[in-house]
Amino acid sequence: MKKTNIRLLAEVSLFATLAYILDVFTQPMQIGPWISYSFKMVPIFIVTFRWGTKAGMLSGFLWGLLQIITGQAASGFLNLFQGFLEYFVAFSLIGFAGFVKPAIDSARQAHQRIKLLIFSMLGVLIGTLSRYIIHFIAGIIFWGSYAPKGQSAVYYSFYINGSSWLGETIACVIVIWVLSPFMYRLLDTKN
Repeated sequence: MKKTNIRLLAEVSLFATLAYILDVFTQPMQIGPWISYSFKMVPIFIVTFRWGTKAGMLSGFLWGLLQIITGQAASGFLNLFQGFLEYFVAFSLIGFAGFVKPAIDSARQAHQRIKLLIFSMLGVLIGTLSRYIIHFIAGIIFWGSYAPKGQSAVYYSFYINGSSWLGETIACVIVIWVLSPFMYRLLDTKN
């Protein structure tokens, strides 16, 4: 196995674990059981911006697996299909942030800090939106029966998942902005 492949797999695993740890320790950054203001997805974005979509998807998948293995997902697990959808598919789709990796690499090589920041934030938006679209769909299908009387499952899912999406997206954008002076070195996979 090539040294690069070992490094890639090690980073994918490390960043998935870091996302899991942030998830555990940022639980107090929630309002109620659903509305979150956590930046727990940032490690997945970093590995995605470093290595691309596949690495980000694998890292997200491992993060979802860690949640299931450790029992952190127990309260959000209704059945096998819902669990698979919300913990494996949704978390893997965070890796779609890698669609902007070519633009990030180009901005990084040209030392265009503003473009690097803009494309990184666009990646965050793509990754968080991809994840929460799955949660929104699962919210309608599986959680809609928990909607308050007279409220549609669509509105309920939109409100609950939309609130979390907005809070977590803003938190991740802020952290990426704070990390922006270090992005040149942080995204360098050569050294």
